[in-house]
Amino acid sequence: ISNLQNLGWALRMRWLWLQKIDPSRPRLKFPIQVHHYVHAFFFMAVTTKVGDGVKTLFWTDRWIHGQRIANLAPRVFRLAPKRTVLEALTGQARISDIQGALTVIVISECILLWDLLSEVALQHGAEDSNFHISRLMVSTPLN
Repeated sequence: ISNLQNLGWALRMRWLWLQKIDPSRPRLKFPIQVHHYVHAFFFMAVTTKVGDGVKTLFWTDRWIHGQRIANLAPRVFRLAPKRTVLEALTGQARISDIQGALTVIVISECILLWDLLSEVALQHGAEDSNFHISRLMVSTPLN
């Protein structure tokens, strides 16, 4: 084994992948410590195709134009509660949920989000099961 740290990170990334695609597995309920680099790499490499929005995390999954909303609207992300796409788009999220100062920058990010989300239509009955790993995962060596 050339690098135990990289192997450990790869195994933890696999754990994150299994939690993402099938969270109902009992063994995946156990908490594991995952280095922040592993989380960052995982969220950078995995994109989601939204169906009904039940499994996709609104802020942290890459689901809208290949981007994370947390990156598109970081100030709103810090102030708003964390939800799934379904919860956020079915009227369960309101501007009043944002806790903190509504500065001009926060309001401009809200308008940007409103614009982006106006194009999104959930597909009821279609699961968010089309998670895939970007080419970065295939072409990047571990050591």
